[in-house]
Amino acid sequence: MDMVNTNSILLPDLIGTCPFKLEFNPAYESVSGATEAWLNSYGIPYEESEKKYILWSGMVFLHCSQVRFREMCDVYTIFFLADDIMDSAHISEGADRSKQQLYKNMIECLQPTGSFKPLTPFAAALHEWWQRILVNITPGCRERFLTAYRAANEASLLQAANEKNRRTVPDLETYIKFRRDTSLGYGVYFTVEYCLELDSLDECWENDTFKYLVDIANDIASWTNDIYSFNIEQSRGDYNLISVLMHADPSLNIQQAIDRAGQMVIDRYADFQRVRSELISWGTKIDTQVEKFVNGLGIVIVGTAVWSFETPRYFGAEREEVKRTRRVTLLPPKVNLQRNLTESISKQEVERN
Repeated sequence: MDMVNTNSILLPDLIGTCPFKLEFNPAYESVSGATEAWLNSYGIPYEESEKKYILWSGMVFLHCSQVRFREMCDVYTIFFLADDIMDSAHISEGADRSKQQLYKNMIECLQPTGSFKPLTPFAAALHEWWQRILVNITPGCRERFLTAYRAANEASLLQAANEKNRRTVPDLETYIKFRRDTSLGYGVYFTVEYCLELDSLDECWENDTFKYLVDIANDIASWTNDIYSFNIEQSRGDYNLISVLMHADPSLNIQQAIDRAGQMVIDRYADFQRVRSELISWGTKIDTQVEKFVNGLGIVIVGTAVWSFETPRYFGAEREEVKRTRRVTLLPPKVNLQRNLTESISKQEVERN
């Protein structure tokens, strides 16, 4: 089975087929300088012109006060930078311990002021950010965000352990559920609720249709990211949706798996529109907030997709060319994807016997 039958892949057109309209927060220019200075004040070196992480917040958090927009810029830039450290750490027992320590400390810092001791500049900055958030966040939204953040960190550590041991490429259904946590998508959507100052959604989060709509939005953003980040991840020997699809159907080559993943995203666009129309009414006040929230989900989806071509995070210096042609030259794998999949299949067979 030849998995790499070409040195390039064609990305699906996930922006042209996206039903949501791209918008932009006009406060980005003024706020990005403040966020950059704030990070630097904690000894976290960051240049927006180089990475464009603050721009992501500018493309997904709209129609909110400048204060809350700044809070979003601060926290998600920290999360991107912490994620970069996790991704770049060499696989070793020491690195694993460091990752666990960093995640644990960042979770611990999300509490009121008191005895918290930050071990890294990231945790110190996040702790200060959390004190600002606690002034205005509703109790329900606060608990939802904390739960999502803890789940994302635990899932990320588990995924790192699986990849290190090449233990298992999960089946598709397992991966989809797992990916909803690792993406921190729920955390993003809970902060959409916060930054739009929606204070009446507690009842909605008990509703299965409402929760399913958020799952769909999470899947769209997560799978889109898997498609765009696949080249870098396959070069590191990591798995994502593309490799999960190839593992489930060994007849697929990389391009066919990319195409299948792209169709899954496009099908999810239709699911989103359908499930949105099936939401019940909670009465005028709540329905008005639900409408703002659901529109906010759409903005995150399209903003994240477009931003992926504005940052060097996924396509490096070639991003303008990739944006124009959707053609990506595959990086040489540091760990062969074929070997990773073969070894994981062998391990699963051994574990079953």
